Amino acid sequence: MHAIVNGRIVLTDKILDGGVLLFDKNIIGIVSRETLDTAWADGQSWKGKPLDITDAGGNYVAPGFINLHIHGCNGADTMDAAEESLAVMSRFLVQTGVTSFLPTTMTCTMDTIYKALERVRASMTLITRRRDEKREPVLSEKNLGKEIKADLKFSENNLKRCSCTGEFESFDNKMGEEQLCKLPGAKVLGAYLEGPFISSTYKGAQNKDNIKLADFVPFKEFADVIKIIVLAPETLGDPEQVKVFISQCKDHNIIVSLGHSAADYDTAMQAIMAGASHVTHLCNAMTGLHHRSPGLLGAALDSAVTCELIADNLHVHPAVQRLIYHTKDIAEIELVTDSMRACGMADGLSELGGQTVIVENGAARLTDGTLAGSIVTLNRAMANFRNNTGATIPEVVRMVTENQAQELGLFEKIGILSPGAAADVTIFNDDFVILHTFVDGREVYKNPDI
Repeated sequence: MHAIVNGRIVLTDKILDGGVLLFDKNIIGIVSRETLDTAWADGQSWKGKPLDITDAGGNYVAPGFINLHIHGCNGADTMDAAEESLAVMSRFLVQTGVTSFLPTTMTCTMDTIYKALERVRASMTLITRRRDEKREPVLSEKNLGKEIKADLKFSENNLKRCSCTGEFESFDNKMGEEQLCKLPGAKVLGAYLEGPFISSTYKGAQNKDNIKLADFVPFKEFADVIKIIVLAPETLGDPEQVKVFISQCKDHNIIVSLGHSAADYDTAMQAIMAGASHVTHLCNAMTGLHHRSPGLLGAALDSAVTCELIADNLHVHPAVQRLIYHTKDIAEIELVTDSMRACGMADGLSELGGQTVIVENGAARLTDGTLAGSIVTLNRAMANFRNNTGATIPEVVRMVTENQAQELGLFEKIGILSPGAAADVTIFNDDFVILHTFVDGREVYKNPDI
């Protein structure tokens, strides 16, 4: 049993001061310090269970961050298709507050992509609940009641109800215990397929030789692994083919994201009406906004699709970040890194999808000068976005937790400090420096400087 005290607990739309977060493998609940001290009378246990205390020191306590779009970090890459590479990423990510992620593929040969997806499958420890299941989150505003609003204290009834004895679901294992690949830090939720169904015009740092027309059949056997798939809708030509592809993906609970695309506004809107609900790294690798030709960017801003944003101040100018913040609903913005293996490494030569990358002065570029993903970490992207836009801490945290969890259909399991959810927790300071990270209730990172 674990308790985090003296923290500023970040909820969806507010910060609770003076509360105590209780958890074991799952979140138990939030109580007042008075309640903790009363039940913890012997100084060693909570209701008979051994109790470990972490003092947050007045810093923020939030759900663990979710990075939906990440190719690699700390010298490792998803396309290595190696268990150790995902383990390296897993260990590094918890230092940045990330507790779960979607390893992201590149436009490579089909065999290379298959191998990467097989490795992701072997490393998955969670199962994504169907997104068409509609259930109220346990810790929603309307369910909190007067007690928690008044003094942060759950009634004795609520504490019994939060004991995770069967009323609340914990994570389901994707495979039997003997088959699970237990990563050392952040958890793998599935894969993000970025390519090969993209436009050669807006390929970015992807290899044009391996680009293909969208076809669901070659990836059907990985429908349990792929959570997001990128589509350049204009490449199929026929709007009916676009509808068929999107329908096939949705039937298998795969999110279709528009990206790396030369689509004009009308083509993009047709795809959105057909069910595409996500846009890959907004502003980058797509038709831009012109007052007579709004493009894919215009369609993204003029609809309710979820938009990724790389807030490293290189991919998207701070002024444009402000425009997006004021244009899109908070629930429709997700901060991502799109980072490559050079993230967390020193300047010099690196690699992305078999292409040479030069890392210098905080930027990663191909030899022709094309930006090759980013080397930003998610906590630094959060700091950048807050500094650029004036967004509140709860808003910025929501953009890396609740929004991703809602989209994946996992909101009652991750992305929230709600009874029964996995105890994925991060503690950070005003500068978004990560101080502690917990995954499934286990402390996997403690900042050495504290």
